[in-house]
Amino acid sequence: MYYESPEGVSVHGGFPNPATDASLQGIDLNTLLIKNSISTYLMRIEGNDWQAIGIFAGDIAIIDRALAANRNDLIVWILHDRFAISPRHALPRDAKAWGVVTSIIHQYRGRK
Repeated sequence: MYYESPEGVSVHGGFPNPATDASLQGIDLNTLLIKNSISTYLMRIEGNDWQAIGIFAGDIAIIDRALAANRNDLIVWILHDRFAISPRHALPRDAKAWGVVTSIIHQYRGRK
């Protein structure tokens, strides 16, 4: 619980109840991670080809198909009915760009 001192300094005793603090705002992951909901897809990563940059098997890639890819953006592409990821500048010649990776969700605790 918070108490106002005469000097206007906030003093608290014990652990404050977050429900009573109007300055706390919730985090909406949809608002934070998804800009174009209609064109956004989630894919689970297979393999550990991207460990060097912190992307691991089981991570979830958030892909926006409405974005134009910049040269160094990670993109999802498709070739011979298989999806893969690479920087845009390394897109194989016959591959078709499918969407731009905007975020990666890495779960520290495994699924049960």
